[in-house]
Amino acid sequence: MHLPRPFGILLAMLAGLSACAPLPGVEFIEQGRQSSIQGDWDGSITAINQALQVAVDDKVFYYSYFKRCEAHIWKGQTKTALDDCNKSIRTMPDKFGYAYAARGRIFALMGQYQWALEDFEVAIKLKSARSGPVKDSATVIAYGGKARVLATSPEDDLRNAEKSIEFAQAAVGFEKYLKTPAHKILNRDTLAAAYAEAGRFGEAVAEHQKTIAMVKDNGWNSVTYDGKPLMNILSDHLSLFEAQKPLRGGIY
Repeated sequence: MHLPRPFGILLAMLAGLSACAPLPGVEFIEQGRQSSIQGDWDGSITAINQALQVAVDDKVFYYSYFKRCEAHIWKGQTKTALDDCNKSIRTMPDKFGYAYAARGRIFALMGQYQWALEDFEVAIKLKSARSGPVKDSATVIAYGGKARVLATSPEDDLRNAEKSIEFAQAAVGFEKYLKTPAHKILNRDTLAAAYAEAGRFGEAVAEHQKTIAMVKDNGWNSVTYDGKPLMNILSDHLSLFEAQKPLRGGIY
C-alpha cells in the first residue's frame, strides 16, 4: 500500500525498521488509521485501545494517544479527546506537531480561540523546524484550523477574512497529505466559510457545491461529526451562504 511521504516516514519510525520486528502495537495503529479513513471512529478507538494494551515504546504511546484523540474529536467527545491529546504531548513533548494540531481543534470547539491559534502555530513550527517547506498532515490541519478560527470566530477582533482565505486555500492545496476524508471535507467547508466572511458569497456557494459533489462522488456520505453526517452539515452551511450569511462557530 502506498502512503504519502510524511505518513510513510512516521510509520517507518514506528515499525522500527532497524529492528527485526515492528514495535508492539504498530499493527493496531495501522488498523485504527484505516478505520479513520473510512470514518469509522469507533473502530479506530477500538484498534488504538489494543495498541495501548501492548505498547512498550514512547513513539507508539505518542501516536496512539494522538490518533485516539482525533477519533474522539470526530465523535464530539471533547473532554476525552483533550485528555488523550495532553497524554500524547507529555509522552514526546515538542517532538511532532500532530497532537498540537489536534488539541488546537479541541480548543476551537471549546471556544478558546486564542489557545487554538497558539497550538496551530506550534504544530506548524515543529514541522518547519525539522524539514523546511515540506508539509505533513499536522501542518495542513493547522492551516485549516487557523482559517476556520479567522473566518467563523464569534469574536470580532479575531476574524480576518483575507488571512482566512489564504490559510484555507493552503490547506486545500496541500490536502494530498491528508488521508482522512473528514479533514478534506472540513477544510473545503472552511474555505467556503472564509469566502463568506469576505462577502464573496457566490464563491462560497460554488465551493460548497463542489464539496458536496466530491462527497457524493467518493462515497463519503457516511462520514460523521458528533453522530451527524457531514453531508447534512454541508447542506446547512450551503443554505446559510445562499442566504448571504456568514458562518459563526459551527463544527470544527
